[in-house]
Order: sequence, then structure tokens, then C-alpha cells
Amino acid sequence: MSSKNKIGLLTIFNYIVEVDLTPNQYYLLYCLHNSISPPIINLHQEIRHLVVNAWVKDQTDATGNHYTLEPKALSLISKIDSYFGVQVKKAFNSTMGNDFETNANKYNEIFPRMKLGSNKAARAPLKEVIIAFKWFFDNYDYSWEVIHAAADLYIEGERKKKFAYTRTSKYFIRKQDTDKSWSSDLAGYCELVLNGEDFEKPKFSEKVY
Repeated sequence: MSSKNKIGLLTIFNYIVEVDLTPNQYYLLYCLHNSISPPIINLHQEIRHLVVNAWVKDQTDATGNHYTLEPKALSLISKIDSYFGVQVKKAFNSTMGNDFETNANKYNEIFPRMKLGSNKAARAPLKEVIIAFKWFFDNYDYSWEVIHAAADLYIEGERKKKFAYTRTSKYFIRKQDTDKSWSSDLAGYCELVLNGEDFEKPKFSEKVY
């Protein structure tokens, strides 16, 4: 790790320690702010500290979240985001291209603005979609043009099935399998686009005896 990166990590840890938070507690705040389910931490223990120390409020808001962030929590997240924003964007630019935000948004808008049978919105929050794409571009080598065509192909097929089992825009990019590994339906559809194929299943007529 370079000296510059070490200084960056020390800076963020100092921010957190100065306000009497642990890294896990800040991570939980960040997850609550971005509607992400935090894995591998003792949620009840950490959330109790955040409530007692007035970082979050224990209530249900208009979006159904049980905990809402207090102003000082939002201020801390904004402060840390502003510090690392430039570095993160540079890293994303190098992986996904300078116009990754525009392309990710174009992809997201291919999905209908509706709630699916899973009770989740078809269009995931753009921040989560971009994070999923960072993983995708780290593991696959498809252009944005092919990605958009693949999403069009997928949604067209789902529309014919009345969106019965459609994945959200985030989970279409990547999903975690039962063995905790990650896989991508989007990658499969990208291959179909490159091969000039579609994803229609063969139609069989029922025999009548």
C-alpha cells in the first residue's frame, strides 16, 4: 500500500474515532444511509449504540426503513464522502470509463419503473447499480453498448412474461449464489448479444391423442 493510501485510511479512521464511533458503527450508518443490508456484523449491538448516542432515530420513515439518520450522522457521511469522492471517482473512471455514471443510468432506465413480484423496485438505486457494475467490469470485458443491448434483450423477454420473475437492475448485474460466490445473468445476455442470438425458449406443441 502506498504512503498516500495509508494517509487516506488514517484520516478516515481519525474522523471516526474523534466522534466516538467504531469502524463497524460507521459502516452501519453508511449502509442505512444507502439502503444496503450490512453483512457480518452484530446489527443489534451496533444499532443500540447508534440509537443511544443519537446517531440514528428508531422509527419507521416514509420508505419503510425502521431507522432514520440524525443530522450529525448525515454530516459525518457527507464529510467522509467528500474526502474520498475524488479518489473513488478516479478508480471508477479507470475501470468503467469517464462516462460510467451516464451509462449506468441509461442501463438502469431500461428497467421499468414498477414494483416486481418480489416487492422490490425493478430499478435499484443508482449508487447500488454502480457498485455492482464495478464488480462486473472487474470480472468481465464487455462494452457499455453491449451491456445496454443485453439489458434491452432481457427486459423485452421479461415483458412478454409480464415480469413474473424479473430480477432488479442490480441483481441482474450480479447475484450471490448459495455457495457465497457471485455470478452474473447480465454476462450471459452479453454473450447472446455478441453471438446474435436471443433468449427465447423453444416452443413445443402439446400432443393430442
